[in-house]
Amino acid sequence: MKPLTITESPTPAGLALEVAGDLDHSNARRLREAAHGAALPAGRLLAVDLGKLEFCDSSGITALIAVRNHVLSAGADVVLVAVPANLLRLLRLTGLDEWFDIRDSV
Repeated sequence: MKPLTITESPTPAGLALEVAGDLDHSNARRLREAAHGAALPAGRLLAVDLGKLEFCDSSGITALIAVRNHVLSAGADVVLVAVPANLLRLLRLTGLDEWFDIRDSV
């Protein structure tokens, strides 16, 4: 099991959260807290960089949905960046690829 790290950094469009390690039931709450704690004004963009994500269970996917809902309710936008192939497959199988703006890079 790889520890979860979440690194926040400013971008020209808003803010990026780099998520690395394992996102699972034991730590998914941390991703929600990071998004809720981010100072992201309306009209800005939160990029969730998943390029270093090694594992994501259903709790992690639920956390991503919660992040999306929180950001959109604040009047900002969210994009998933560098989504690993195994997670992208799950998002496609569940239809969540239609809910998320998914990009290769910021």
